[in-house]
Amino acid sequence: MSSRTAPLTATPRPKIADVAAAAGVSVPTVSKVLNGRSHVSEATRARVQQALEELDYTKRNSPSEPGLLQLVVNNFDSPWVLETMEGVEAAATRLGYTVAYTRAVNATAENWQKLREPSSNRLDGVMLLAPRQGSPLVELARTLNIPAVAIDPEGSQGLQIPSVSPASFSGALRAVSHLLELGHERIGIITGRVHSPGHGRARYAAYAAALHEAGLPVLPEFVRDGDFSIESGSRLGGELLDLPERPTAIFTGSDLQALGVMNAAAQRSLKIPGDLSVVGFDDIAQAALTSPPLTTVRQPLAQLASMAVGMLTEQIDQGKGSTAALEVATELVVRGSTAPPR
Repeated sequence: MSSRTAPLTATPRPKIADVAAAAGVSVPTVSKVLNGRSHVSEATRARVQQALEELDYTKRNSPSEPGLLQLVVNNFDSPWVLETMEGVEAAATRLGYTVAYTRAVNATAENWQKLREPSSNRLDGVMLLAPRQGSPLVELARTLNIPAVAIDPEGSQGLQIPSVSPASFSGALRAVSHLLELGHERIGIITGRVHSPGHGRARYAAYAAALHEAGLPVLPEFVRDGDFSIESGSRLGGELLDLPERPTAIFTGSDLQALGVMNAAAQRSLKIPGDLSVVGFDDIAQAALTSPPLTTVRQPLAQLASMAVGMLTEQIDQGKGSTAALEVATELVVRGSTAPPR
């Protein structure tokens, strides 16, 4: 895609940092003038106003001309995606931005260039939700000089744009340790794309580390490679439960997979947690509503979204990016789907 991308011809929208440099003042001083605050001398205010006019600066958080951020998702059919969207919307609104949503297949050079043309609702930056390794959108954003941030990418190493992710390894380690503390030794796992760098691999690594620490082997027959979906949880969970000597507990790479496992257990008349303990990862809204409620690792989705919006708007205002990769702590939420084995 990037080899055929047309060069960006629209003039980059001036940033607050540009105005501050032109006026010879600090960014906070420009912000005070833009928001009509006091404690700015008339001479300084005049210099800032002149720089604003010369640079044709449009205030991004003006109610009549809000800045535009775009959230790019792979699909809209996941509760995890919808909760992240809500968090992005709330954080962006607090900062005076509006948010547009699009699927990754529609995030093209043509569409982004059109949105970058000077207008009252011009695209200021993009957030890529769960971009996979080697996503062409990362390079496209860099080519078009669009500020960009990745939320929960499949691996942040070499990403070349800032990112914010949950602490997958430590969260999964706590989940499997919880099952071991309950007395489980036959623990199965349904991963999420374990062969790609990212959360699936990190959660499997934590599973293996926890078993090793407990002096237990990783049994290949107890490992299934899924794709974070409810369908893979149901299908692969069924495979685990049909083993001659089935696991007494299953840890999954996502809550959707855990829901699939619970469905597979119900189809086989197995009781949770009496016959099988199940632990998920995400803590989507449905996790607390299952019967029994699901024990899971909580990702702070609202915090992830808020941090991503903050990182993006900082790039926009300062006119420079970074490659910072931030991790947010996760938390094990123990509910009714886990218990000691019979």
